[in-house]
Amino acid sequence: MYSKDIQILFDKHPFDPLSQIIYRYLYDQIITLKIQPGAKLNISQLASDLNVSRTTIREAVTMLISDGLVQQDDQHRLTIAELNTYEMFDVYESRRILELDAAKRLCEYITEKELKLLTKYAQDFKKGIENRDYLATFEADKNYHLLIINSCRNKYIKIMYQSIAGAIDRNLSYGTVVLTKKADDNYPFFSAAINQHFMIIRAFESGIPDNVATILSRHLEDATKVVSYPGAYLKL
Repeated sequence: MYSKDIQILFDKHPFDPLSQIIYRYLYDQIITLKIQPGAKLNISQLASDLNVSRTTIREAVTMLISDGLVQQDDQHRLTIAELNTYEMFDVYESRRILELDAAKRLCEYITEKELKLLTKYAQDFKKGIENRDYLATFEADKNYHLLIINSCRNKYIKIMYQSIAGAIDRNLSYGTVVLTKKADDNYPFFSAAINQHFMIIRAFESGIPDNVATILSRHLEDATKVVSYPGAYLKL
């Protein structure tokens, strides 16, 4: 008998192998910081807690190591990768390069359906902040930016973005947690992020790629500063 969370994932992905289900579960636990950076992972304990074999856990952990979310030392001890300023800056800089190129390409042939989806995610982000709902805010922001990547009609940009998706998700999640802990004090940043989301949509509607790139670049630069150096820009 699997835990409730594992069973929910099984219901969503009935044809996935068990190791993939466990990977999804642990991935979500890590990027939402339910398992903290630096925490030790014990294969036997996880197998017992999740009622699966150690082989299944090892297969899932191997995928997490590939994502850069879990580290293994010379003695084969497993820990959740630490968050650090240099990594956050590098992740956001890589994200900015890929997303700006994707957005400029998308601007040339964005559809009405894609504009409506972007608007929905921007509204969901605003609502998540107003409700002080960390998960809703995180999911809306993630979906907004992922739509730009997935709709750009360039499979190689998508492949490169996917290769750092785990690091992007974890750093985005961390930034959202930091901000929502004192949402009222940090509302100026939230307000700017909300406005920038809608400004990016209007820039897409204008059909001018450079306009999209300018606003999106500012948006991502602001996010980079906040996530990499939160103490300098936020009330924590």
